[in-house]
Amino acid sequence: MSHHTTIEVDKAALFKSLEQGILAFEKGFPLEDFKKGNYGQHPLITLLTCADSRMPVNIFGEIFNRIFSVENIGNQVKTNEGSVLYGLLHLHTPLMIVAGHSDCGAIKAAESNFVDEPMGIRNELSIVKNSLEEARRKSGLNFDDEPGLKFTKLAEVNVDMQIDYLLANYAVADLVEKNELLLAGVMVDLHNIYGNGYGMLYTSNINGERNSSILKSYSHLGLLADRARRLTSY
Repeated sequence: MSHHTTIEVDKAALFKSLEQGILAFEKGFPLEDFKKGNYGQHPLITLLTCADSRMPVNIFGEIFNRIFSVENIGNQVKTNEGSVLYGLLHLHTPLMIVAGHSDCGAIKAAESNFVDEPMGIRNELSIVKNSLEEARRKSGLNFDDEPGLKFTKLAEVNVDMQIDYLLANYAVADLVEKNELLLAGVMVDLHNIYGNGYGMLYTSNINGERNSSILKSYSHLGLLADRARRLTSY
């Protein structure tokens, strides 16, 4: 597993920025809205995203009491299944987003020899590896024919696998069937792999449907439908 080069950190500036963030949160705390909800937790979105600092939760808008966020290596349901199910089955969010991203380091690491990593990292990467192996079996795709696209394509089908895992849960599938829950798989293009610019978001899966032409017909989903696009087809 590759490690990033250490950069010089101005610690004084770091703690100053931390202070500014804390003070801004305190000053802008939405107390009146919080009161209206009797100080309870009432999120609208359960979000499963890769624990990558380039994938901030605020990609999806306002965070406070709106997004129930679960972040882990390679955006894996099975790593934090209890947390994900809590958002869906106890907090009853009507929307579940699984967010992967281009050229994912977790995908790269899971494809490498990671036996020398600490046990905790190995455990999580093993879950990613298993997901990718199952994705290969299901899709029948050869991801080695285009090296420049390999890890983004794998990240895309990895998102598919997480949607499949969720739909394999009877209680989750029942909510989807009753139209009380929508499962959305998306890819955030951090590297302009899709060719339309850096930071663009594309919808790759809705409730298990992977056909972009069909996804584009879901006009009631607005931008999610407009942005339906995939690199992989199977």
